[in-house]
Amino acid sequence: MSDLKQLIIDEIKEYEWDKEDGVIQSIIPNIIFSVDEQESEHHLKNSRFGGQPAVPSNFVWPIQSLGQKAPMAFFFQLNFEEIKPFDIENKFPDKGILLCFASVTDDIMWEYDVEDAFKTYYFPDSENLIFADIPEVIPPDQRLTPRTIHFKSSFQLPRYPFNYDLLEGDLISEDDADGIDQVANNMMDDAIKIQMHTKMAAQVGLKPPTPKNDLHTLFSHNLLLGVPFSVQHTISEEWAEQHFGNDDKSDQYINLISFEMKGHEGYGFSANGAHLYLCIDKDDLKNNDFSKIVALVQNT
Repeated sequence: MSDLKQLIIDEIKEYEWDKEDGVIQSIIPNIIFSVDEQESEHHLKNSRFGGQPAVPSNFVWPIQSLGQKAPMAFFFQLNFEEIKPFDIENKFPDKGILLCFASVTDDIMWEYDVEDAFKTYYFPDSENLIFADIPEVIPPDQRLTPRTIHFKSSFQLPRYPFNYDLLEGDLISEDDADGIDQVANNMMDDAIKIQMHTKMAAQVGLKPPTPKNDLHTLFSHNLLLGVPFSVQHTISEEWAEQHFGNDDKSDQYINLISFEMKGHEGYGFSANGAHLYLCIDKDDLKNNDFSKIVALVQNT
């Protein structure tokens, strides 16, 4: 058993549950990631924000359909071969490159329900990719410097609504489901607080706080798989409403990637830390079909 998973089990045992074994069984794996703070060496196929995307030789740079109809900004790319060692449940393909572009001219990405505010491309064969030439008309402030993405296996308790899905198999009680959601949120809040205080202390030369354990290393807003933090409406239900026209089908939701777009830290186009969520149907992911990804943006 992973030492990190054991930390969550230890936390669970601090509370009274109707079905403690079921609560422990509810722990799910995910993948968290970090981004280099400084510009990274520019490799063709590595997972990164910014730089030049890795594309086939016949790739046509995407153009936004609204506003100035300008070329979209390259946002990030994911290399599934790099991610695979951390994919405990084997949900992602073994290889391939996923690209994401964003419409940032005229703030199109902030408009509600604009289909091409983000565009994604999946190239299953990464052997013959090349660096794309960035269109000259894209201004400097829409060109992110390359910053490498680093992945790490992690675990979490399932937040709403997935904690209530456990009631169907009688794995837990309804009180347990309520408790899972609360404990999950408390652990996330405590972890983020420790992380923020540690970072602040480093910036001003103070001694960082001493956490009681390594539980804070399990949590991040930068997440693949698992259940992401929702800034506003529940992401899985918002995705299901768009994808199916029915939020009752949120159990089909997979968090492809979610993260805080921190423009001032070099991996996004938002100075205030809005969150981007790329969502995919679990059946589509199983079939390596990335053609129907839904992009959602939430802000405070």
